[in-house]
Amino acid sequence: KGGTIPRTKVVEPEMTKETRDVVHDKIQLPAVVQAYRIPAYGTKDFYAVDMLNRLLSNGNSSRLNKRVKDEEQKAVYVGSFSLPFEHPGLAIAFAIANAGVEPDSLEKAMDDVVAEVRDKEVPAAELEKLKVGIETEFVNANALVAGIAENLASAYTFLGSTKKVNSEIDNYLSVTAADMQRVAKQYFDPKKRVVLHYLPMASKQ
Repeated sequence: KGGTIPRTKVVEPEMTKETRDVVHDKIQLPAVVQAYRIPAYGTKDFYAVDMLNRLLSNGNSSRLNKRVKDEEQKAVYVGSFSLPFEHPGLAIAFAIANAGVEPDSLEKAMDDVVAEVRDKEVPAAELEKLKVGIETEFVNANALVAGIAENLASAYTFLGSTKKVNSEIDNYLSVTAADMQRVAKQYFDPKKRVVLHYLPMASKQ
């Protein structure tokens, strides 16, 4: 049937333990990468997870930047983002260590920030600031022809209908602080993730 997008039927089994590895590469500073399985794009929980990633890394006042980079000075760069796939998606948190900072120390600092979101609800003012940012992004993106085309394509590919593009912003704005804490506990689980430490070649024994 014309216009039909082929869908994979493969469902990945849930991760039951943490997987870790060390990779030596041509880099100057160590880096830590953490990958978590998240729900598929278009599901209610996806938007809560994406809001959580925004809380952690969008802008200089975001939690990872403020704590790990500015206050503790353990990273020269830190961030987290959602990869919106279907079965399932991924959340990636990553950081490049400051000079002299060990990857284990950097990883702990990242984990401490995420643990706070699991343990405590996001304050109302912080959540409201995130939602204002979402609205601004959405308006700016749709003001451009390329942005409109991209949003329509995403809605058709992942959500099944171009009509759903207008409800995208509502999916973000309906996320509550309780939703964000719940998905932090459910999906950002240290026992169900992949962790990679990237080290400079010079440190290889």
